[in-house]
Amino acid sequence: MKQGYSNTEFKFVKKKLLGRYGESLGNKIFISAEEELAKMISKADFKNRKAIKWHMVKNMFPIIALYLTLKQFTGNNEEPIEFTKNILLVACLKEQKKNRILGRMPLGYSIFRLFCKSIIARLYPHEGWKTEWIRYDKREIHFNFTSCIYVDVTKQYNCFELCELFCANDDITLAGYAPNILFLRNNTIGRGHSHCDFHFINGKYKKHQNLQE
Repeated sequence: MKQGYSNTEFKFVKKKLLGRYGESLGNKIFISAEEELAKMISKADFKNRKAIKWHMVKNMFPIIALYLTLKQFTGNNEEPIEFTKNILLVACLKEQKKNRILGRMPLGYSIFRLFCKSIIARLYPHEGWKTEWIRYDKREIHFNFTSCIYVDVTKQYNCFELCELFCANDDITLAGYAPNILFLRNNTIGRGHSHCDFHFINGKYKKHQNLQE
């Protein structure tokens, strides 16, 4: 089966390209991006993990392929990053909306805490992320990623500047857990720090509590 954008989180890319660049150029960019996407998938090492394959095929590669293709066609440094950023934003807002269901449940934090460790282990396996658990109690869940496959892959394709956009995905999508689960973060590897710190605060406590409390 052809690996195209219709099988990713960005099924709307063609429509956005046509709207921005017109039918002729938009179609050329889309076809080239799909070809680049297929090449990336064919060469990928998924490390025998379904979760890593999902991240690469459904999320990372479509964005990287689009960005690299836009750079070829536009010859502009700002246009590709801005267009790609807007594409990611559309997908992120959809995920944020889904997260609001749990975020508005009275027992949302308790449910989140019950499943968080197993979900992280399944969706972010050690082959792609190194995880440090710092705190796990009724007030706060805090863990760090000290390595991240998004960093590795964007560096591999010489587009590390995209990693900051992927970091921003978390800021947008995880904000949907409010008000019962408050997401806070100070650092990300994609923004030049040594680790990514994830804090999920029980909304029953102060929003601006000291993270080290």
